[in-house]
Amino acid sequence: MQRKFMAALSCLVILVSTGSVLAKTPRKRKNIQSTPNKTQTEVSVSEEKQPEIPPKEDKSEKKGLPVSVSYNRKNGFELKTDNGKFSMAIQNRIQFRYAYPFDKDPRSIGDLDAEGSSFMIRRARTKINGHAYWPWLKYYLQYDWSQPVLRDLSLAVEKTPKAKVLVGRRKVFYNDERVASSGNQQFVNRSIVNDIFTVDRQQGLQVYGNLFPNTWHDISYYTGVFSGLGVGLRTNDDKHMMYYGRLQWNPLGGEMPFSQSDVEFHEKPALNLAFAAATNRSKCTAFETDSNSCRALPGFEVGEDGQYRLNQMMEEVRFKWKGFSFQHELHWKNVIDTLKNKGDSERKTRLMGGYFQAGYFIVPKHLEIAGRYAFVDPDLDQGSDKQQEYSGVVNYFFSGHSNKLSFQVSHLSVQDPSERIKESNQRYWLQWDLSF
Repeated sequence: MQRKFMAALSCLVILVSTGSVLAKTPRKRKNIQSTPNKTQTEVSVSEEKQPEIPPKEDKSEKKGLPVSVSYNRKNGFELKTDNGKFSMAIQNRIQFRYAYPFDKDPRSIGDLDAEGSSFMIRRARTKINGHAYWPWLKYYLQYDWSQPVLRDLSLAVEKTPKAKVLVGRRKVFYNDERVASSGNQQFVNRSIVNDIFTVDRQQGLQVYGNLFPNTWHDISYYTGVFSGLGVGLRTNDDKHMMYYGRLQWNPLGGEMPFSQSDVEFHEKPALNLAFAAATNRSKCTAFETDSNSCRALPGFEVGEDGQYRLNQMMEEVRFKWKGFSFQHELHWKNVIDTLKNKGDSERKTRLMGGYFQAGYFIVPKHLEIAGRYAFVDPDLDQGSDKQQEYSGVVNYFFSGHSNKLSFQVSHLSVQDPSERIKESNQRYWLQWDLSF
């Protein structure tokens, strides 16, 4: 009995020991994550091993704006869109001048007595021009920082050289001395004729063109209508408008631009002959580009609305060949005071003036010498009142008209009709003109 009990106890101990060992030994279980199926494996590799796709490049950002930039001496820095629809050229000009003993043109003996020595920024301007939408729709803007004043703002339709249309604020294409930029002058400044006879800048419309180009009967024409008060006022002072016309014959074929000195060094002679006329009725007898551009001639005052009728005309000759240049203008002007009776002897004032100038390049395209004679008779019906100018200039062109140094000496004389005397004085100008 005892032996059977001990045998059963031994079996029980063996069973308990075996269960304990089995409990400590982990069972092999199928691990789904460690042995994924084919689909799961492809997804995992696709997500973990495939490189990241960079964002799509913005080609416009990489390429930049579709605009090209260039520089040329004539227009300065120029921007053009690749599609050709728009362009814009920006140019600045600075004119430094030293004047002794005075700067302005003398109109009376008292003006000759001035004693001074002056350095000045005579002109400081920014010009912007180009085309918009179509190459033949052109715009032009010029601002003067030294005054300051908006000198030019215009649109031009230049679809055909036979007929161009210009609208806005610009110089009237009347005579070369005024139309040619002060930066393209042969002398430091325009002659004593300019202030008296200029039509200057006006606001309105001009039509111009070139017919039969490069033939013996090559013709250029200009005509226009304006408010007639210059650029200082927005509206006209009366119902009367200013009208003008210019007819130019280019007998040797080809019209020359409004620019002085033969910096182009013409291999073939170039000749332009022109005649122009203008009429206007307003309160002005003279004009100047300024915020107050309606001015009065010496001996006059700015009148009432529509008081003065101006009738004027001029003839002009320009010639250039192999560094030599010659030009001449002769002006006539009548001022009629409409508020005075027709029988009044002071109702009409007749003026006359003109100049001759010539220059030659001693060193082609660089060193030029030139001389000028100019006169103004402010009243043809009165004697002993003539104003005269004798000037000589030496120009050194570093880069055409865009960069030049000029030294001018002028002998200026004025007659006083009341005192029957004549006085004169010398004026000295040194000027550096720079465009960029």
